[in-house]
Amino acid sequence: MRREEVIKEVKRKSIHLIPGFLAIPVVVWLGNPYATLISLFFLAIYAAHEASLRLNLPWNVPIASHTFKVMARQEELKERYFTGSVYFWACTTIIVALMEPTRAAAAVMISSFGDAAAAIVGKAIASPAIIYNPRKTLAGSLAMLAASLLSCLVASIQLNTSIIVSLAATLIESLTRNSVLDELTVPSAAAVLLHLLP
Repeated sequence: MRREEVIKEVKRKSIHLIPGFLAIPVVVWLGNPYATLISLFFLAIYAAHEASLRLNLPWNVPIASHTFKVMARQEELKERYFTGSVYFWACTTIIVALMEPTRAAAAVMISSFGDAAAAIVGKAIASPAIIYNPRKTLAGSLAMLAASLLSCLVASIQLNTSIIVSLAATLIESLTRNSVLDELTVPSAAAVLLHLLP
């Protein structure tokens, strides 16, 4: 049963990894204006898809409809919502539009890789639940911390700043009880700290 859950989670989160892998090439190499336009495109299609779900419209939105079939949790399929993707792209758009490119890339990578690592490792490795949030596990949080720290370092963020931001992002992710909201809380917290710290 655990193996099936892990495989399902890997498939689900594989799409979530794509923005992380593209963060440096798009945001740093192409620059903020191009990154913002690309992010706005994805925000628009996921917002249109969300509207189609909420309003029961028979729209087949390119990319977003397929992503929904692969990534949506059971409750999202049943209740017909995919708000987490809208939150992710809304945050990403603001981050890449306003922040210095390497720090913007780091924030996107934390959200992408950190969230995926927490979900996959949390399912794959049996470990104690976190006391203040039984939905999260110690293994998942440690994976989130490692992925966030590596993301910052790959984006050439100073070590001290990388540690602080990674710890904060991990804490925020572990505190967030709604899995949809961590698409909002984690990148926002990471972005604010990356902006404020040297």
